[in-house]
Amino acid sequence: MTLGAIGKSTYSKLVSSLISRIKDNTVVADSIYERATLYFQQVVDQQADKLELEQQVFLFENRQQQVGKRDLALVERNLQQAQAEMQSFQQARTEEAYGRIAALKVLCNDILKLCQGESVEETNILSAKLLGSIQLLSPTEGKQIALSNQKSKHLYKAILSLRLLDKLIADGELNNAYILQRIADSNGKKLLVGEYHPFRDDVQIPLLMAALLQDIGSCHPDALAILHGPDGSADEFRVLENDERMALLQISHRECLKYVTYGLGLDKYGGNSREERDQFVKLENDRQQFVLSLLKNAVKPDHGIGNLLKIPQIYTSVVLSTKANFAYETLPKVVLVLEKGVEKGVYSKVAVDALVAITGVFPQGFGITYIPKDSDRQDLDRYEYAIVTGLYPADIRQPICRMVTRNLTYNVSAQGCIIGVENNLYYPQARKKLERISEDRLLEILSQLVSNFEERKKMPLLPKCWHPDEYFSFVKNQNLWNKVIMNNN
Repeated sequence: MTLGAIGKSTYSKLVSSLISRIKDNTVVADSIYERATLYFQQVVDQQADKLELEQQVFLFENRQQQVGKRDLALVERNLQQAQAEMQSFQQARTEEAYGRIAALKVLCNDILKLCQGESVEETNILSAKLLGSIQLLSPTEGKQIALSNQKSKHLYKAILSLRLLDKLIADGELNNAYILQRIADSNGKKLLVGEYHPFRDDVQIPLLMAALLQDIGSCHPDALAILHGPDGSADEFRVLENDERMALLQISHRECLKYVTYGLGLDKYGGNSREERDQFVKLENDRQQFVLSLLKNAVKPDHGIGNLLKIPQIYTSVVLSTKANFAYETLPKVVLVLEKGVEKGVYSKVAVDALVAITGVFPQGFGITYIPKDSDRQDLDRYEYAIVTGLYPADIRQPICRMVTRNLTYNVSAQGCIIGVENNLYYPQARKKLERISEDRLLEILSQLVSNFEERKKMPLLPKCWHPDEYFSFVKNQNLWNKVIMNNN
């Protein structure tokens, strides 16, 4: 194993920060999901306070009609005070909503900057880097898998939603009038920071918002009561009974829509022009309606825009699973899950085919074990390690990888490679090639590739894959996406 400092590179810290800004458990409670949890907890009490204030105003308005001139001045003062308290209450709630929507927009813009380049090629590299980093920063063994994946899945899904949007547009498979109009409005318009851009501001940012908020209703007390059980001691990651699961889905969806409408509302206009304000409010309304339509259509998307959320949601639920039976080597089966859904008529074939074309069979950051070839293109009698680092493989079964070991030695400056099915140990035909090698030789290979051989010598001698999170924990191993010479293997 390559030695050096264990920690996080500047980029890895940035990714971890984004994840924490979406969902975390801190004293300051400033993540998107913590803000929503607090809102849901307070909304019942605030409704009671609002009702009491409204009753006070109503009471003094009625008394105006009932008292004589001598007491009218006192009643009017009381009315003015009640109205002021009501206005102050409403303003406080409005400012809180402004704070939530502003924080969400800043977060979405920061995400977009990290995965959106100046060309299609650069965008795909940046997106592969972000997706791969999320995967590689996530544990693949131990007790923290579910908790870590639960935090990471929102960002992962959001990136996939953006890239699926790009693919469906490029293929001419997206017919939503709102999106097509924003694309037309953006033609010839430069993408400048601080200036309005129809596609970025009206489509990409709202799509990111919808992806991040899709599960926000699970923060509602009624949803938490199901997840944690009546006495709060149940494992939230357990397999729910069917009636519990259906109730949770209904509550989560209903409260998500309410949160978008009331918990976030519309952003605040900061200028002095009435004309600009009217245009701003119209755009904000349009964006909110687009977010709501994405969330509503994701429940039963058929062939509509709900697939922009639904298909990435299914993909992410497998790749960053929170189930107790999580098994790292099963991650490539995510494609089978999606294809099975198409066969049953549950998922859109167009959307699934588009996403699989982007990701391939092997998720970003997945650890590949493969048989290398010599200079004469003959198979060698060993296997090596690689990590999936590229989107849009020419063949979905042949991942674009970064070679991590060479001659059974970890090599930071290793080259890139496209690994064929016949030499990828994930597939039985490749493993069969090495069955003739002695057990002693296979143990020797394993001893050179793992740091804790005594603990791991009971591992399969012909591993379908390897767990690269330990390798990635070293700072100098975290730059896997710089340019390399690509080889076919």
